[in-house]
Amino acid sequence: MSESYPFSVQSWSDVYQILRAKAEATRGVVSQSPDGTVSSPFPRTTVRDAFAIALVFDQALTDHASGQVMARWIWESDLLAGEPEDSEHSYVGNRSLWETLATAAVELDRRQAPLPARGLIDGALRELSTGHGADEGHKAPGHRAHTGGSALLMTVFSEPTWKAMAIRQLEFFRALRGEIRGGGRHLPAVPCTRNGDVLALATYWTDQLARVGDEASNTFHRLLYSAWREVVHRVMRVEGAPAHETYSHNYEFWSAMLLLATQSDACEASPAPWLFQLPTLSDAPRNAAAVDVGPTLDFPAAKTWDEAAQMQRDAFSKLRGEDQVVGRLIARVPRTTVADVRQLAAYWSNGLAKVGEHGFADVSYRHVVDRWRAAVAEVDRLPLTADPSSTYANNTNFWEALMTIAIQVAVTADAPTRWQLAKEAGKQALIDLPQRLTSAARDVLGGVLAKPLLYAGIGLGGLAIAALVLRRPVPESKS
Repeated sequence: MSESYPFSVQSWSDVYQILRAKAEATRGVVSQSPDGTVSSPFPRTTVRDAFAIALVFDQALTDHASGQVMARWIWESDLLAGEPEDSEHSYVGNRSLWETLATAAVELDRRQAPLPARGLIDGALRELSTGHGADEGHKAPGHRAHTGGSALLMTVFSEPTWKAMAIRQLEFFRALRGEIRGGGRHLPAVPCTRNGDVLALATYWTDQLARVGDEASNTFHRLLYSAWREVVHRVMRVEGAPAHETYSHNYEFWSAMLLLATQSDACEASPAPWLFQLPTLSDAPRNAAAVDVGPTLDFPAAKTWDEAAQMQRDAFSKLRGEDQVVGRLIARVPRTTVADVRQLAAYWSNGLAKVGEHGFADVSYRHVVDRWRAAVAEVDRLPLTADPSSTYANNTNFWEALMTIAIQVAVTADAPTRWQLAKEAGKQALIDLPQRLTSAARDVLGGVLAKPLLYAGIGLGGLAIAALVLRRPVPESKS
């Protein structure tokens, strides 16, 4: 431990703290757990960072670590070995890597292992100082930096589980981009997503894997089970391609994404909110019409479905302006764009699917649901090449259908099911039973007191009949 360093390093814990502080300063920090609460933070290091940091600890752990710590380090090494060494993307095993490094530093200090060579620490610090990945940790999951222009609209979705989020994303992109059919029996159609779409989704779900990766072995098995690593490597190869072009491996991508989010052992984990940003001016095709630039808009969180519809209408009216109409079910209509109505159609179709079309006692739902489906079908008939920033031609019909389906969804969500009604009826019957029994007993007692001779005669007659029925013949005695 006599080597000189340009900084004070007296132990492996010092090495760990120096590297971590540098990573947090240049790469950013993930400080939220899967359920959204604040947890122990960890740096959002890249794959190249992870390789450089692992080299600092690897030889010392191989020579001095105990069996349990060494087994944990082998899992970390196997997880890291599957990544390309020159990748500048966020490392999927970040959480487990930094937790393992903290344990490794304590173990190496306990074993009094020699400190690493100065060149290894300097190399890791230089890697953490490079520009790639800097400040990426301060951006929302799924957000990708753009070289110019401003986004037309941002959409933020929040769901309680990975499964719900994956299905929400699938429905959103199916409504926004259309779909490709002919994939297979279990997944007959997938969204016709573009290069920019799958890049954003791959970044988001890789980040979710890092958030729930408490152990490298768990993350390794999730990647292996879903083939997610191979799919992401294929996605990253289109990073330099035009973002608006259709991705050529949509079926493989969506199959792996749904397998990861709905079938893995982490499918019940709570994901971080997903932010999707529509293409910017710089991402649009050269021959496409210019899009109008406006502020971002989050779909609001409301107490009820119908309140959410009103909040969305008010927000879009403020963002886009509105028109007054007469003789219709609604009095004012936002001037929403093609991109706006595509997102709204996906949002409310997903809400209708969640709660169902109607309660069992609702007989007036058909007209409302048919109106909504007709409005969605009209949106779906828009060509994919339609200018997303152009004002939608049938806004009045669309918003009339939206406001009525919101009321239908709200009513259906609050309506009790058959089982709930039966359960409540049975519960009330049990509550009323003592009173009913007491009332019946009072009625019988009152009748007996009113006509004592009659009830006494009935009682004696019943006893006599019972004696005749129960009387048995006496067997004859044998001589």
